[in-house]
Amino acid sequence: MAITDWAMADLVREVCHDVGAGPLLPGGAMAGFRAFADAVGAGDRFPYVIVGVAHPDQWEAGSGELDGTGRIVRTPAASSAGGAAVDFLAGEKRIGIAIHAGWAQAVEEHGHGIGGVEGLAGALAALQPRDGRLDALAGVAAGADLLPYWTGAASADVTPISAFGRGLIGQADAAAARGAIGLGSIATQAAASVAISGGTISGVTVSGLVSLTSIGPVTRQGSGVVSFIADRVSSNLNSAMEFKTTAGSIFIGNKDGASFGIGASSNLSSGNWLTVASTGISAPGVATANAQVTGGSVTGLATLGVTQGAAAASVTIDSNAGQFAGLSLRTGTALRWTVRKGNGAESGSAAGSDFVLHRHDDSGAALGAALTIVRASGSSLFDGVVAPLTDNARTLGLAGQRWSVVYAATGTINTSDAAAKRDVGGIDDALLDAWGDVGWRRYRFVDAYAAKGEAARWHVGLVAQEVRDAIDARLGDGAAVRLGLLCHDSWAGDDSVPPGERWGLRYEECLALEAAWQRRRIARIEAAIMALAGGGDAG
Repeated sequence: MAITDWAMADLVREVCHDVGAGPLLPGGAMAGFRAFADAVGAGDRFPYVIVGVAHPDQWEAGSGELDGTGRIVRTPAASSAGGAAVDFLAGEKRIGIAIHAGWAQAVEEHGHGIGGVEGLAGALAALQPRDGRLDALAGVAAGADLLPYWTGAASADVTPISAFGRGLIGQADAAAARGAIGLGSIATQAAASVAISGGTISGVTVSGLVSLTSIGPVTRQGSGVVSFIADRVSSNLNSAMEFKTTAGSIFIGNKDGASFGIGASSNLSSGNWLTVASTGISAPGVATANAQVTGGSVTGLATLGVTQGAAAASVTIDSNAGQFAGLSLRTGTALRWTVRKGNGAESGSAAGSDFVLHRHDDSGAALGAALTIVRASGSSLFDGVVAPLTDNARTLGLAGQRWSVVYAATGTINTSDAAAKRDVGGIDDALLDAWGDVGWRRYRFVDAYAAKGEAARWHVGLVAQEVRDAIDARLGDGAAVRLGLLCHDSWAGDDSVPPGERWGLRYEECLALEAAWQRRRIARIEAAIMALAGGGDAG
């Protein structure tokens, strides 16, 4: 078997004129040697050594691979840069496949495959093959009064089992098991026909009961008697329960087949009734459409719903000016968030009573406002970082809904990591020639002039359509829109934003292209001066 997974090949050495700390492109095999592409394939890992000829102080050894374009992707093991990738300068370098200390260390640290142990396969053949279920059982604790059980196809655990539990498992049949746990004859009665003679029933919940018949009154804890009344069709009160006290009777039951009622009379035509129906709750003195709770508290409520009606549905919380009105969100009894109207005094002109989202620590103590929306101005004030949920997927503003001004203490930081870029290269002279045709302008904005007239201020910059036309004139129609410096947006519009389109520029890229054009121009001027100074031909 292979000692390492590194590919080796003899007589591989090429010159290299590429630069930088990233992948390097070989420049051709040296006399008497082979090229990398002729000895190893793309993705093969091999030991390499790079030695600078123009700069002998630069060297590097490590493992590398050929990418799809024939470049050597480097993983340094040792280098003149302290083990990091060397940022090779311009000039000749020699790069080849060679054994080095890193490769030798990989050989020394390589283990031995199990297939290489003589006689091991025969010794293992007579043994029980490994089974995940056996491993699972071996991994659980063993001890007195512990019963192992399966928790999955290849996982197990133990559970305590008492002497009583072991005895119950050992019973011969169901009758013996019932006797062991002390169940009487009621345990064998049919659920639909249970007969209880004498005794007392307390703390029992019964569900799915079709009918309950009592022969005579049923005595309850406390004073009074509860009696179950059969059918009061004649008085339009069906399947009711009557609670008798010394003061009279209370009837609870199905009033009319569509609602539930509580009243003091067995006849619907008399007395005051609390009725619960699909349309709501009605009671004397309480209007169904405007039920109110004044003072006190409502506890034990799991869900509160506001159902839409003919008008808008809303929940209203009233407070005086200068006082909070809000909604508290708690974990247990400790505050976590409060959504509220602030307690700032109202002094006219929409001042005071701002919207505040307040945060609290684990003890419920206030940490401060996370978000404040000022009622007078509509300004949103955040006490924390404002960031998108998804990296590099959301814009700040839209093409048809722009921010007018961005105030910041420093400039923006744009991603410029080499790992995020590809096809890096120099700027074509044709593009620089086209940029030389672009003119810098002064101008005033149309909307500013409409608002301020001649008082509108002048600005200096570029006109997007002129940039587009200058580049297309040199490089062909459509060339400009393939550059990131030129942007075109259009939108369909809606009730708040009319449809439209707009051309724009990324000024940081425009200025970078301007700088490249200036560099080339300066270089040409310097070359011309040098040619004149030396008496040569600058052209």
